[in-house]
Amino acid sequence: MRSGPGRDAKSADTVNSVTPRSLSGKTTRVLDSPNDAGCSSPFGSLSLLSVTDLCVGTMLLGVVEGFYGPPWDWTERLSLVEFLGRVGLNAYVYAPKWDPLHRDRWRLPYDSSFADRLIMLLDAASRYGVRVVFALSPGLDVDYSSERDVALLARKFEWFMELGIEDLALFLDDIPPVLRGRGFRTLAEAQAHLVNRLYRELKPRSLVFCPTYYYGLREDYMRELGELVDPGVHVVWTGMWVASHRISVEELEAVSRLLNRKPFLWDNYPVNDYFTVYGITRLHLGPLRNRPPELARYVSGYVSNPMNECEASRVPLYTVAEALLNPSYDPERSLSDSVDSIVNKSGRYWFRRFVEFNRASFMDLREATVTRENAGEVLELVRELRESVRDRELLREVEPVLGKMESIARYARGEARTLSWRVQTSGEYDPPMTDERMLKDAFGVVARLVPWYSGAYRKPWAQRGE
Repeated sequence: MRSGPGRDAKSADTVNSVTPRSLSGKTTRVLDSPNDAGCSSPFGSLSLLSVTDLCVGTMLLGVVEGFYGPPWDWTERLSLVEFLGRVGLNAYVYAPKWDPLHRDRWRLPYDSSFADRLIMLLDAASRYGVRVVFALSPGLDVDYSSERDVALLARKFEWFMELGIEDLALFLDDIPPVLRGRGFRTLAEAQAHLVNRLYRELKPRSLVFCPTYYYGLREDYMRELGELVDPGVHVVWTGMWVASHRISVEELEAVSRLLNRKPFLWDNYPVNDYFTVYGITRLHLGPLRNRPPELARYVSGYVSNPMNECEASRVPLYTVAEALLNPSYDPERSLSDSVDSIVNKSGRYWFRRFVEFNRASFMDLREATVTRENAGEVLELVRELRESVRDRELLREVEPVLGKMESIARYARGEARTLSWRVQTSGEYDPPMTDERMLKDAFGVVARLVPWYSGAYRKPWAQRGE
């Protein structure tokens, strides 16, 4: 999903365990199933959702590794599926844009080393009640009428199924809307033909299809897909924009009418690849906002596209899980609880303060900034966080931001400092795209914060609004 430009060992002090509890405080078990690890939630009763959908396994709720930039490594994926199971989510979708065999060179097979690691991930996911969905993205050059291309695609999917994958995904996003092949009147007809053939020949437990027009209400294309694509196939939608600053019930119902089914919501938050691909570090640590209560009633499934920073992504992903599973979701309370769940006790106060300086996003620009008045406090925060947080991988991911915050604080106190434009924090939110693109396609709003210290460096891209 193009949320950004681009082509294509913990001690007792470390983390609170999350025990599934109902709103009354009692441990709850909603329904037994073969993978009942996914049937309970740490956030409360699931009574407002369909117990059948959530617990028998027909509704996928989780994370898609669908960003641009360096893919996660297998250790990060193993850690993530444990986290997903712990917070009540049940799906991980493999779809990193920069894996060439997933996208650019999709016709080539994966090797035995990849198979061994995938089997290891499947084994771990099974223990935690998480389903692994494997995606291929052949849209850059697939010929929709080519028997050879269809056979290659089907055989590659079959190989994953032989390894134990039961859920598949076909992604045709972020490609030119070019109709390749003969015998089709429209792009929607060609894509529906390919999707239906794979679905009927492979018979996966579920098939998730991301169309080329995956946001907004492209009525002619979406209506034709809704009429032609097998009703058992999930169809992805990201909202009215690529990374939607809000999603309403009315919008979900409108796209449902076009698609003849509830949309499979791909939520492009907390993804930050539209910074990463330009060499910029910008964390999204704020809570999920502006989604309707009981969201799961209006979708056939839901995946969050996370940040390139896997460990740091857990902070907002915890709030995503609670937004889906807790009818009493409160964003600020959930954000505080996420830190309790993820950070060791001695580091929680400092990490909460750190989040306040790194929570801005296209959904909510509110964020603390570094000033001359609080510079001493910020320097203490940076020092204490480095000393108190036990998760060394989390510290590694946030270290560039800590360094920038320290530099801003010293600059605010009058010290000679060079500030790097390659890290944004503390009241700076400046995506490298025009206001027009943000408003029309990316977010639906102009999401930009320019801090008081911005004059200390010069960015290399075009001036804002051009």
